Amino acid sequence: MSETFTQVRGIVSETMNCIDAIEGAAKKVISDFHAKHETGEMDDTEFARSTRILIDGTGEFVVDNCEITPNPELLRTVLFEFARDLWKSSLGAKAEHRDTSSEDEGYDDYYFDYIFRHGTYPE
Repeated sequence: MSETFTQVRGIVSETMNCIDAIEGAAKKVISDFHAKHETGEMDDTEFARSTRILIDGTGEFVVDNCEITPNPELLRTVLFEFARDLWKSSLGAKAEHRDTSSEDEGYDDYYFDYIFRHGTYPE
């Protein structure tokens, strides 16, 4: 697999390495999941589970194709943080409807992380 794309189907494009293309495509899909979450088509668990499937699959792909990146865990981390930040941004828009205190500051991270890891709401 080539590390750069200089011409695709006769259309000259800027040079991009494979990891940037993979990251960009994954972020686009996560953004599409987030849009569905925002419209109510996906709840928190569906968003987190779908995102995890995408991130795990992307991570496995780059592990299986080790010439793409020497650090596949970095890609997983970047995608996870991107998804969590998008999810948390929607909380900010709904903040006036939530009763939050300074004690609950870390709960949003815990909540998303738990759903992402376990596929269900925390008990």
